[in-house]
Amino acid sequence: MDIRDISVSEARSVRQAVLRPGRPESELIYPSDDSELSVHLGAFERGNLVGVATFLPEECPSHEGSSAWRLRGMAVVLPARGRGLGSQLLSHGINRALRAGMELVWCKGRVPARSFYERHGFSAIGDEFFIPITGPHYLFVLHVRADN
Repeated sequence: MDIRDISVSEARSVRQAVLRPGRPESELIYPSDDSELSVHLGAFERGNLVGVATFLPEECPSHEGSSAWRLRGMAVVLPARGRGLGSQLLSHGINRALRAGMELVWCKGRVPARSFYERHGFSAIGDEFFIPITGPHYLFVLHVRADN
């Protein structure tokens, strides 16, 4: 297994297959996707792209004024799940955020993923909320710098 930078179009192909099957392509485009500060990571097995995660520069709503990257569109194709690819994508992104001088990484994670994020040091902030189409979520925050 190999984690490396990928193009935004590669990230969108897995986003569509896993997160938005049958939905319009417009739902796969995130603000700042094309920013030179955004990081798109891909997990490859035997040369095949099987997982993606995108880290975008975006202020966290619960920590205004902090330098932050938002995790969006993390997805692993069904046949590759359960082998730690999501953890490795997340770890690589967190390390990149730390090297870039970010104070925190945050995301809006689906309720069933709560234990995954908490195992990786994230804290759920506030109450559960609902996002149309994708369902109930929490705001998750991870401080990546020790001085926070």
